[in-house]
This record gives sequence, C-alpha cells and structure tokens, in this order.
Amino acid sequence: SNEVMGVVTAANAAMQQEQQSQQAKSKSVRGILKKSLDPAVVAAATSQIVATNSEGSSSRKRSRDENASGSNSRPSKIPADSNSASAASSDAPPKEVRVLHLLKKHRGSRRPASWRNPKITDSKEKAISDLKELISILKESKDDPKELRATFEELARTESDCSSAKRGGDLGFFGRKKMQPAFEKASFALKVGELSNIVETSSGAHVILRLA
Repeated sequence: SNEVMGVVTAANAAMQQEQQSQQAKSKSVRGILKKSLDPAVVAAATSQIVATNSEGSSSRKRSRDENASGSNSRPSKIPADSNSASAASSDAPPKEVRVLHLLKKHRGSRRPASWRNPKITDSKEKAISDLKELISILKESKDDPKELRATFEELARTESDCSSAKRGGDLGFFGRKKMQPAFEKASFALKVGELSNIVETSSGAHVILRLA
C-alpha cells in the first residue's frame, strides 16, 4: 500500500513539474516573439488575418444567398400531384348530359296536346298521380341499371306525351341553357344511372333518367 502511494505521489510531482516547464516555455516564446518581430510585420500580419477572415465571411454569405434564390436553390413550389389533378378534373361539373325522360302533360301545360291525345283535359294532380305510378314501376328495377333503362324506354314509348317517346324518351346530349331551367337543373344534378323525382315545368310533369 505504501509502495502504491509512493508511486502516485511521484507521478503527481512529475506532472506538476511538466506543467511548470510548459508554462515557462510559453512565456519564453512570447517574450522572444515580442522582442524579435518588427511591429510593422505584426501589423501587416494582423491586417492579412483580418482580410482573410472578411473574405471568408463574404464567401459564406454568397453561398447562403445562392442556396436561397440562385441557381442552386431548391424549388419554392411543389409540382401538383397528377392523381390530385385527375381527381379535381373528375369532380368538375359536366358540360353536357344525356337523359331519358317521360312527360305527363295536363290541361295547364303550355301546349295541352300530344301524339297520344290531341286534346289533354287531365288536371295537374291527375298527371302527377299517373307519373308517380310509373315511377313506382321504375324503382323496382333501380338496382339493375340495364333493366332500369329498358323499363324506362318501354314506358316512355307508350306513356310519354313528348315526341321523344318514339326514341324511348331519349333526348340525346345537351348542354346548359338548352332546356327549361328546372329540367336542366335536375338533369345536371343527377349521377349517371340515377332516377329523378318528379320535375315540373311549363310543359308538364317529368321523370328523368341520366344516361351520361
């Protein structure tokens, strides 16, 4: 134990002596520099150091500026995702629609006559009631698009007071402001394959099936 303590003490003493020696050398070197260096040389060296530091600072600033707005900068805008653009496009309202319709006229219609009846005397209430019965038949096929269309065309050919009856009620494609406002609004609001409720216009009472 005493031998260990002796070794530790000797090591500490050696370390202190080494530190003192380094401090003495450092002081000696500083003294030599002060005595040997010409003040003009020191001033010139100091100016060079300041200039070098200033140039380095300017270079770093230029580098930062390029990364912010120069040719090496990253794009500030992220390109739109093509899937998002497609989704937005698919959600846009259609310019045209294609529908089938079935019309029931009444004596209050603007032209109370049709290929079925040269002089229509039914009341508005009677026309709507008859149309409701036809709609109930159509709704029986609402889960089968093909059957719904076939049933609609069949009923239109025999029951519709519109001249489109000979085409199964098909009005073809049409855009905005081509039909009466209420009819247009209902047609464009439907999804493809969807059946409307009763739509009233000056022509009479309609039910509409959107095809496209």
